Amino acid sequence: MMIYTLLISLNLLSFQDGAEKFLNAGYDKYLEEDYKGAIMDFNKAAAYAPDNAEVFYLRGVCKSAMGEKKAAMDDLNKATELKEDYAEAYYEKGYIFLSDKNAELAIKEFDKVIQYNDSFAEAYVSRGTAKCMMNDVEGATKDWNKAKELGVGYSEYMICE
Repeated sequence: MMIYTLLISLNLLSFQDGAEKFLNAGYDKYLEEDYKGAIMDFNKAAAYAPDNAEVFYLRGVCKSAMGEKKAAMDDLNKATELKEDYAEAYYEKGYIFLSDKNAELAIKEFDKVIQYNDSFAEAYVSRGTAKCMMNDVEGATKDWNKAKELGVGYSEYMICE
């Protein structure tokens, strides 16, 4: 019985090591903007750790950078299913909606970012931009002012006209 438990423990460790190895390799490729290579590594990491939200988030970010928005959204949705308070994943989803000029859905995602991390300055910048797109000048200005309070240094360029 003890040998069986030891074998299971070793097997779990090798699975975790495999996932970590591919996650790190994919992240390095992501930083080098080798998105295809990163996705290949994240696919391998996902095979080892199908419940790792970070794998799906990072793979989604890479797919988004390659213009594969639907596939990116699938991965980002999986990341937020696995980790409900994953602010960065909600931000990326909001950014995709914003880039598609879908301000209403973008705002919903940025609201979730702020719900889980109220000091995420870029979420206020982006939500303000989405509000401006909807002609909510007061809401946009309020968000941009909050971003400025949080240290965003380019607030003088944030004007809703």
